[in-house]
Amino acid sequence: MATQVTPATPTSIVAMGAAALQIKAYNTKLRTESILNDVFEKLSAVIDYSEKGANVPEAIFLKLEKSVTGAHSITLPLVMRLSGPATYGNSVLIGQEESLVLRHMTVYYNLIRKAVATEQYGVNANDVSAYDLYGQIGPLMIDYIAELRGKRIREASMLTVAAELTEAPISLKHKFNSNIFVPNTALGGMPVYDTLAETEATSAAYPHSNAVSDNSGGQIDDIYRVLGNATNGFANPERAILTIESLLALDYHCVENLKLEPIMIGGQATLVLTIPSTQMIKLLNPAGDPATTGGRNIGWIWKEVSALQKIEQMIPGAYCRVRHLLLVEDTRYATLTVGGSLGAATLTPGFLQPGNNDGRNRAPYNASSNRVFDCGCVYAKGGLVEWIVQPLKYATEAYDYEMIKGKGAYQCAGIQLVQYNVDPSSGTASDDATNYNRGTCLVIMAQPTLVTVS
Repeated sequence: MATQVTPATPTSIVAMGAAALQIKAYNTKLRTESILNDVFEKLSAVIDYSEKGANVPEAIFLKLEKSVTGAHSITLPLVMRLSGPATYGNSVLIGQEESLVLRHMTVYYNLIRKAVATEQYGVNANDVSAYDLYGQIGPLMIDYIAELRGKRIREASMLTVAAELTEAPISLKHKFNSNIFVPNTALGGMPVYDTLAETEATSAAYPHSNAVSDNSGGQIDDIYRVLGNATNGFANPERAILTIESLLALDYHCVENLKLEPIMIGGQATLVLTIPSTQMIKLLNPAGDPATTGGRNIGWIWKEVSALQKIEQMIPGAYCRVRHLLLVEDTRYATLTVGGSLGAATLTPGFLQPGNNDGRNRAPYNASSNRVFDCGCVYAKGGLVEWIVQPLKYATEAYDYEMIKGKGAYQCAGIQLVQYNVDPSSGTASDDATNYNRGTCLVIMAQPTLVTVS
């Protein structure tokens, strides 16, 4: 019987020493990261502004679209309602007249810019030509500006003005929202509004362009004190997370004490509360028997999204209602890190930057080394204002004999809280008794521990 011979194995291109000849195919359609949904895009409207005044629409986020040639700012007047006592019977009315009170708010703008450099000719340009990489710059720029706007909104919600207004030539200073709520705190014991002027002492530890005003004995110290009291000297952060009790207290505080003016959503008077994702997960947990624990989480009673009205369901992240509060999850929430000690406290905000570049403090809470808190906000009618003097514009810049070309986007705009006040007494301070902020309330909550049970 003849010996069977095994056929030779076909030689691969690699075996033949010619791997470089292998044909490779690539999908030339680039995938881009999607931006996160943002609640504020559904809650905006334009102020109907005229020389006779401003008509504030049923919206949280107001857009002022009035350009004033040569002016860096525009001042909006507000006449206060009559509030003095009436005169009864035959009492003489002369001498009992009430003086009208005017308050005002100055809105600013500054230049906001972003650019990308590209190579138009040469080896590098040829390498990426199959992917239309440079054709993606426009959409990427639009996404970047949208995410940047979200960061600016959250910054203004906490610190009264967005970052662009702290840069020259506007050069305002960050300052904490005058309305602050901390869970597990008596409603009369919330942090006190800072009446010091921007020129007063500043915190060198603050990471942004201009420091928050008053680093000693004012609002920063008072926020430190209240947070410490709410968490038992920072040792028990779970005492200051959102619960049903604190939500009901927040609703009462905003409506009755702060006099926030609700907007009408689906025929219901509504205050929109943006809640950090960590707080929402904890809040919706039905763990615990209501009969024994009081059901401190809302998981036992919350009204599902499907039961909300259609107009409420259109708001990204909307979950449920608690009295006036429409609870909306905020995946781009800010954080606040507390440092120092009473008398020398530091507060360091953190924000999610465009491209999911996380500038927040996401490390676990530690009573001694990392006192980090989550921040949300209650928004009412006319809470924020955006002044767009010049809309977003694109332009290109060629250099190196047009081998390299930059594509940029820029606009003239500014975002800030709606806060009215009278002229400061003695030219150095604005009295907290005359501060008129009925559009927002900053909510500072201890970061909850999310435990997975096997």
